[in-house]
Amino acid sequence: MRPFDVATFGETMIRLSPPGHERLETAHSLQLRIGGSESNTAIALARLGRSVAWWSRLPRNPLGRRIAADIARWGVDVSHIVWSDSGRAGVYFIEFGAPPRPHEILYDRQESQASRLAPQDVDWSLLDQARHLHLTGITAALSDSCARTVALARSEAAARGLTVSFDVNYRGKLWTPARCREVLQPILREVDLLLCPLADAKAVFGLDGNPESVASQLGRLTRAKAVVVTAGAGGALLAADDQILRQDAIPAVEVDRVGAGDAFSAGLLDGFLDGDLARGLRMGVAMASLKHTLPGDHLISTRDEIEHVLAGLPPGIRR
Repeated sequence: MRPFDVATFGETMIRLSPPGHERLETAHSLQLRIGGSESNTAIALARLGRSVAWWSRLPRNPLGRRIAADIARWGVDVSHIVWSDSGRAGVYFIEFGAPPRPHEILYDRQESQASRLAPQDVDWSLLDQARHLHLTGITAALSDSCARTVALARSEAAARGLTVSFDVNYRGKLWTPARCREVLQPILREVDLLLCPLADAKAVFGLDGNPESVASQLGRLTRAKAVVVTAGAGGALLAADDQILRQDAIPAVEVDRVGAGDAFSAGLLDGFLDGDLARGLRMGVAMASLKHTLPGDHLISTRDEIEHVLAGLPPGIRR
C-alpha cells in the first residue's frame, strides 16, 4: 500500500495584493498569502481526505518557511522540500480589477530557488510511495533545469508504476507558445490524463474548434486514457474511450478566481483515483465554482459542501 495518493512538485510563491480593487502603484498596504498551481491542487486534495506529498526548492529563510508552513497546515506532506541556505522565494503581485478593468499579475520570480530545481535535487524514491504524479506546464516553463526535471519525473513515475496527469497551464509571461510546444509535446505523449484549457490549446498547439473537436485533436498528441478540455464559463468536456462527457459550469459570485483551475484539477483527480472520471468531472466543476467564492489561491472546502453545490441546493444559511 503506497502512503500517498498523489505526489506533485513546483513553485509556490509569496502572493502580495493591495486591498479591494486598489492599484499596486497607489496602494499603501499589501496582503500576504501564498500560491502555486501544484500546491493549490495538493491542498484541495488534502481537504478531500487524500494523502498528498508536495516538494520544491525553497530558501531557508522566513519566506521559505512561510510557504512550507502554509502548505503543511492543510495536511500536505512537505518533508521532501529541498532547502537552500541562500537565494530567494518567488513573489507575485495581483491587482484585482473590476469590469471592464482586468486583473493584473506581476511576477518577481526570476532566479528563485524553485526555478533552480534540477533532476539531481530530487530523491526519486519518493515516487515509490505514491500512486499518482501530477505535473503542470508552469514548472516546466521556469527554466531549462525545471523542464528536464518535469520530463524525468514523468519517466520515473511511469517506470515505478504510477499514473501521471498533466495540466498544460500555459503562462504567456513565462515562455512563448513555440518553446512551450517544443518542451511539452514529448511529455504529453506519455501521460495518462491530460488537462488543457481551450484557450491554451489554441495558443500553444494552434487547435481551433469547439471543446469536443479540440479534445479529439489533443488526443492525437497523447496516449492518455482521458483528455479534458476546460472552457471557463463554458464548462468542461472529457473524452475517454470513445465516450464524451460534458459538465456545465456552475455560476458563482466571483471573489477571487485565482486557483479555480487548480481546484478543478483536484476534483478531477479525486474521481480519477477511484476510477470514476464522470464523478471527477462533476467534482472538478463544483470545486472550481466554489474557489471563485474564496479569497486567496486555495480552495478550503469539504466533501459535504461540494456535494451541496452539486445537488443544486440554494446557498442560504446552513444551520
